[in-house]
Order: sequence, then structure tokens, then C-alpha cells
Amino acid sequence: MAINSRLKKSFSLVEVVIFVSVLGLFFIYASSVVIASIRNMKVSEHKILATKYAEELMEWLKSQKEINWDDFVSMADNKTYCFNDNINLTDVFKGKASGSCVAPNDYTGITGTTPLIFKREATLAQEGSPVEQVNVSVKVEWKELGNTYQVPLYSVLTLWE
Repeated sequence: MAINSRLKKSFSLVEVVIFVSVLGLFFIYASSVVIASIRNMKVSEHKILATKYAEELMEWLKSQKEINWDDFVSMADNKTYCFNDNINLTDVFKGKASGSCVAPNDYTGITGTTPLIFKREATLAQEGSPVEQVNVSVKVEWKELGNTYQVPLYSVLTLWE
């Protein structure tokens, strides 16, 4: 009698295998959810930084407009300017750093020490004759996990703002 009651209280091998399998599937699913959440969090973090860089560039362009409208208009000839990491932004308008940027994952910062994932570009286009306004398009772009993300900002700058 004692042997029969012991056998009834234990689990069979099939029950243990099924339990371990279900538990393993649960942990695999939970880890995939955690990994996806971490990836989304990293993309969101980079989007916040890209928005900051885009707004910083737009504010700098507005300040250049305020400093000298004529010089600003002369640079606004439907040209795209590259504003990469650590560039003295005044050099861009002096022609020292203009031109299109390289792909976001193909360059490093100006110092060459840290990888730079963001590409900052601004396109300036004149409108009117004489020029009364300049259409400004700022775009910050980066590649992450095989996808290309971007944060665009658009503004119209006029002499009398």
C-alpha cells in the first residue's frame, strides 16, 4: 500500500517534459518581448537626439538670417549643405564644408574617435524676385537595425520676422 500511494503522488516523465517545454516557450517569448522593447527604446532615444540636432540646426540658420539677410539669401540657391558632427557651422556657409553628406553609417566624427550615426543636411531655396523668403528644409538621418530613419523640419524664413 505504501508503494502505491508514493507512485500516485509523483509526476510522470511525460508530465515533467511537457512542463519544461511550456516553461521554455514562455521564457523564449518573454525574452523576445524584452529584446523588442530594448530595440524600440534605442530607436526612440536616437529619434530624440535627431530632433534635438535638427532643431539646433534650424535655430542656427535663423540666427544666420538675422545676422545678415543678404549673405543668407546668397547661400540659399537651392543647394544642400552638410552639417556633420563638430563642424564649425560658419565654415559651411563659407564653402569649407558644403556638399552632400556621406551615408550615415559610413562616417565617423570629425575627431575620428567616435562613430557618428547622424547625418545633418539643410536645403535652402530662394522664393520670389527680389527674394522675400527662403524655404528651409532640415533633415537629420540615421541607420539602425537595417532601417533608415529621419527627422525632417521645414520652415520659411523671411526678412521681417
